[in-house]
Amino acid sequence: MNIKVTKVLCLLGVFFLMLLGSLLPVKIIEADYEKAHRSKKVIALCNSFGGGVFLATCFNVLLPAVREKLQEVLKLGNVTTDYPLAETIMLMGFFMTVFVEQLILTFRKEKPSFIDLETFNAGSDVGSDSEYESPFIASSRGRTLYNEHSHGLNVQELSRSSPLRLFSLVFALSAHSIFEGLALGLQEEGDKVMTLFLGVAIHETLVAVVLGISMAKVSLTLKDAAKLALTVSSMIPLGIGVGMGIESAQNVASSVASVLLQGTAGGTFLFVTFFEILAKELEDKNDRLLKVLFLVFGYAVLAVLVFFKW
Repeated sequence: MNIKVTKVLCLLGVFFLMLLGSLLPVKIIEADYEKAHRSKKVIALCNSFGGGVFLATCFNVLLPAVREKLQEVLKLGNVTTDYPLAETIMLMGFFMTVFVEQLILTFRKEKPSFIDLETFNAGSDVGSDSEYESPFIASSRGRTLYNEHSHGLNVQELSRSSPLRLFSLVFALSAHSIFEGLALGLQEEGDKVMTLFLGVAIHETLVAVVLGISMAKVSLTLKDAAKLALTVSSMIPLGIGVGMGIESAQNVASSVASVLLQGTAGGTFLFVTFFEILAKELEDKNDRLLKVLFLVFGYAVLAVLVFFKW
């Protein structure tokens, strides 16, 4: 299959998976607190599995791709060096993601994403070491609920925003999603595209499910939920489209841009794994060993898939 066709199919696949993941909970749960409570353990384990998948994506797929592309760029400039440039670029991407994230939260006067629910942290106050509030908050009915802040977004606030403001806010708060899409769009080999697609699809579908549960919890209408879901779901495809445009240029400038952006995307994967997934999941006292098992299993699944040529 042509690699461009593969990328377009991946683009559509991620978009519809996220859209479905966002809207199904709104339709099914409809503020059913018992369903929300029962789903938290499943999401926590899926979250840990996704963390392992992201680790494998970063170190088994993206880092080798950055090294390979970097060697091509250095060869074009007749440059040789033993300095670990690929790793340095990746860590620069990590630091940039941390800085942008904290800059946005500083101006919005909110807690950092690895304390509050930025993606789909699924711990609970019961058995948690954290002094901060959990994404599951106690209700007046004595049950635990999902916090309305999902993916760093205030669901009620955004549902009332104008289309332009909605897109700009989601774009700012979902910068790492753009880079996940870029990493996929910049790949030049079909097997790497498919491996990255699996990692991104698992992570972002779980993100979408928790966003959907959050929207159901605050009783958003299906129309408002669809507006928010469409905007959030468009971030990854946007990154894929930009990446495809850069990769198709086939010149020195596009090669340099590809190296820098893939390295930055690798840093983004590191940020998501350690700051948004593992920080919360391993902080929660419940099912710690089971979560570690799912983390290793997630890594092993994608690490094995790297051996296969799609």
